[in-house]
Amino acid sequence: MPRSSAIYQLIKNGEDQQLDFKLRITGLHKIARTIVAFANTEGGRILIGVNDEGEVAGVDVEQEKFMMIQAGKKYCDPPVFIRFMTMEEKGMDVLIAEIDKSKSEHRALDEMGDWNHYVRVRDQSILVPDHSEQSAADKFNLKPIPIVMDENESLMNYLRENDFITIKEYMKMMNISYAIAKRSLNNLVENGTLGVEHINQLQHFYLTTPYL
Repeated sequence: MPRSSAIYQLIKNGEDQQLDFKLRITGLHKIARTIVAFANTEGGRILIGVNDEGEVAGVDVEQEKFMMIQAGKKYCDPPVFIRFMTMEEKGMDVLIAEIDKSKSEHRALDEMGDWNHYVRVRDQSILVPDHSEQSAADKFNLKPIPIVMDENESLMNYLRENDFITIKEYMKMMNISYAIAKRSLNNLVENGTLGVEHINQLQHFYLTTPYL
């Protein structure tokens, strides 16, 4: 197995366009979206046994590998081939699943039995509502699509009724990872939509101007 320092070389910069962290596989539909998004964009790696903060927690490698294979075969159309390797840190195993960029366009099966297209945008797997209108050449520069806009609208509605929101509150509200929630809120701070204050060592985000 590679030396443990190699794990931290992978995770030190957090999730991005070609890297995703999973504590464990919790659902085949959900992981299929990530697999398909990588295959439809630039490929990538899923580190299983690493939490959203980039801390190694370890997994049962064979169990997680079985789940990934099932998702790639049965919940992706066409099926996606996945390569695996294992790293160890202080007696804990991390499974690394590698997905190559595909020449085919893949879809993932959702909980309602529908097949949907996903692409990877920064650290998120994004649904493409009308795939026929999405140019492959623009995948790195996707404009916000309805899912992203809905998230911002929900946040704005919340902040109209509440003075502040924390990262963990936003994470729970939108059912997204800590890393995605933190990055989304910080992006809104950078563009001037939100301000941030530190209260009791926690970041509290608030609207800087009325949002109409």
